[in-house]
Amino acid sequence: MRILIVDDEPLVRIGIKSAIDWAAHGVEIIGEAGDGVEALRMIAESLPDVVLLDIKMPKMDGIEVLTAIRDRQIPVQTVILSSFDDMAYVKKALKLGAIDYFHKPDINEHELTTMLKNVREQFGTGRVPVAAASNTPGNRKEQILYDALQGTVHDMVETDLKEGNMYVVLFKIKGYNTVIQRYTKGKEAILPSTVQNVLTEILSTEKEIEYLQLSEQLNAVIISNSEHKSLLASLTRVNKMVQTISSALKRFVNIDIVLGISDWFEHYEGIAAGYDQASKALSHDFYHPESSIFYYQHLKQKSEAVYKQLDDYLTQMKAALREEASERFMELLKKWEQFLEQEECMEEKEVRKVYEGLLFMLGHGEDIQGEEQEDSPDVLEIHDFQQLSGHYRSLFEEHFKKRHQMENKGYSQLTRNIMEYTKAHYNESLSLKLFGELFHVSPNYVSRLFKQEVGQGLFDYINELRIEKAKEYLKDYRYKIYDVAEMVGFSNQAHFAIVFQKYTGLSPKQYRKEEV
Repeated sequence: MRILIVDDEPLVRIGIKSAIDWAAHGVEIIGEAGDGVEALRMIAESLPDVVLLDIKMPKMDGIEVLTAIRDRQIPVQTVILSSFDDMAYVKKALKLGAIDYFHKPDINEHELTTMLKNVREQFGTGRVPVAAASNTPGNRKEQILYDALQGTVHDMVETDLKEGNMYVVLFKIKGYNTVIQRYTKGKEAILPSTVQNVLTEILSTEKEIEYLQLSEQLNAVIISNSEHKSLLASLTRVNKMVQTISSALKRFVNIDIVLGISDWFEHYEGIAAGYDQASKALSHDFYHPESSIFYYQHLKQKSEAVYKQLDDYLTQMKAALREEASERFMELLKKWEQFLEQEECMEEKEVRKVYEGLLFMLGHGEDIQGEEQEDSPDVLEIHDFQQLSGHYRSLFEEHFKKRHQMENKGYSQLTRNIMEYTKAHYNESLSLKLFGELFHVSPNYVSRLFKQEVGQGLFDYINELRIEKAKEYLKDYRYKIYDVAEMVGFSNQAHFAIVFQKYTGLSPKQYRKEEV
């Protein structure tokens, strides 16, 4: 797999390149671009498999690059790089064909490797779907159908579909991670092939229907109704087929499914839009876990004002965290969650990324992230908005409770000595070994006692202090960013930029622009 990194911040590009061992994952970084014009040229010349694309750039922004990719039909998959308050831009990017997005402040190895896995599962290594990569019979038709879902229509006469009152139906298995345990033989999961066999059999006698397994968890059924003149008759047939599929999988495989059904469309060229509509419909089970069928035509269409309000909430929550205003943050969080329940304007993966990003921005982000990872299997099992929001809310409340307790608790003499030394020598090289030698205790004892009394790791405390000092220096343009990094105790500018963005949500360059 070949990847191009596009971002106007050199340190972001460096951070991404050094985040994981790309070669070990079969990935080649073929180049970097610092603006949209350069990116588009490199994309056209080298045709990477994946482009990591920043939204806000000089000369040509990410939205313009995506528009050009779409208009020129360049066969490349795009993943967006954004800040927490770029949600309106992210929505536009996804509509233009981006397959995913990352929040730059909390991008990490797990997210990057998950992205690689998802791209391989969905598109294979050469933009060919994994389901159609072998030499089994029917691959030609599968490729035609897959291409149609992606917006490239050709050779549809080789399928059983005909133009006229067409629908796309997507379905996934309820509680997949639990169900899959019943259908695992050794290391080989047999559930997907079982579902495929059942669907192929029950649909074999039906006219104008095609089935395509998109991944282990996602399946598509495309239905045309050329013989039906009315939309009511067509929809009635679609509903009948949906019930047939649900009943068969319940009877023969003992699984329940959730379905998303597109609006009707007349021509083959509408299949891609139908796929997008069915995906949006299916995603609403996050807000309504008790329901099994979702129709795109029943969804409330969102205005730009809705996404603007989302951005406003995120911006305000970030500001509250920076200012350590816990009560204001929790009130904003509640309003944001109520707004989501009312408007249903963010998909599950988007909501998860916001929660994770807010956790990451907390002053004790490393400790919380560590606790979260221990509990991660349970978190991954939650696909209900109310349960997910309750889970993260409890994490926030516990964090603020600990902080309050620590702020009202007296520290030991050793902890006070460490704090005083740190404030006086924050710009020097500090280590547990150094503190152990200074105060004649073991380094492990220093680490354990400080975290126990202060409620955060010693180096988290040191980094907070250094970043606060850096904010003051950044207001003075006499200092270059690398000067500031050195003045507050960082050995290199790249590490400084990563830590600064973690605690502020902004790069040093962005912070300087906003504050000065």
